[in-house]
Amino acid sequence: MTPDPIAGFIREQPAVLDATLAAVRCFAARWRPGAHAGIALVGAGSSFNAMVAAQPSFARAGRGVATLHAPPAFCRDLHDGAVGRPLVVVLSQTGASTSTVAAATAARAAGLEVLAITADAASPLGKTGVPVLEMPVGSEPVGPKTKGFFASLAALLMVAEALGAPELPKLDGARIEALVEPARAAAYALAPSLAEADALLLAGDGALHGIALEGSLKIAEMVGLPTAAWPLEEVLHGRLHGLTAHSYALLLAGDAAAVDQGERIARAMAPRGGRLSVLNVTGSPGAADWAAARFSLPGAWAVLAALLPLQWLAVALAEARGLAPQVMRYPGLSADLAIRLDPAR
Repeated sequence: MTPDPIAGFIREQPAVLDATLAAVRCFAARWRPGAHAGIALVGAGSSFNAMVAAQPSFARAGRGVATLHAPPAFCRDLHDGAVGRPLVVVLSQTGASTSTVAAATAARAAGLEVLAITADAASPLGKTGVPVLEMPVGSEPVGPKTKGFFASLAALLMVAEALGAPELPKLDGARIEALVEPARAAAYALAPSLAEADALLLAGDGALHGIALEGSLKIAEMVGLPTAAWPLEEVLHGRLHGLTAHSYALLLAGDAAAVDQGERIARAMAPRGGRLSVLNVTGSPGAADWAAARFSLPGAWAVLAALLPLQWLAVALAEARGLAPQVMRYPGLSADLAIRLDPAR
């Protein structure tokens, strides 16, 4: 099997966090955003998932409503006059997303203030003429991004803080380093029981919905396994009927109420043969927890603690099925779909 570079990228994330925090602090010290009627968060794929996870922090910045937009919908709403005059925060890890570059260009042409966040300032997004926050991610020449997403999420949370969101608790790469290998162990312990899985359902509320979306995306990309991600409440309304004896559900819980809800779902599904567990990032153990290891970080950083075991789970499931995680099920599909301005990215 081709050596897997993704495991290395996951292990680089503690250093990537430290570099990203330093870069955002430097940028924020000289950034002077104006007054706006809200914040529009624009991104696609993993970038959209990061926006979902960071949206609650932007909503607490005191700058009006923080709205989420897929790039084509943003462009349509902008054309129809339905966007207003928000600060537009555009994220593309590669900076080569066709629709995201188009959204940044359209927002600038409309006279809106735009901030572009990317790991490559020399990319098409970096060349749109808007202020650019460059994330020091380093090389990640694979489709399923891990450290790029990790840096994107950290950067977004810090940008929200710079805009007025509550101050983030102190965090450094050492705290992440302490979680990397326990997360790997938990993933590789679970993977053998999912060797015959036909689908995975992930669910989480608020910021953790973004992590559920990203986890489901990574598993679909690396494993070629059907996945879905929903808010916890939606899982209660019919979604559980789609579970089979080979399916599995992971419920992400960031507070005691979500842990209780996950345990209630587990009790209801156990006699029906439904398999599920709770990815608990509260720091307090629950009866239906996925692993004995506690994946917990303070405040808004909890999303990073939830992300790590899901990244490793995608890798472990791919390897268990004899797949190379970095190859993806359909190599070259992004180029055929024309979703990148530079197909090599």
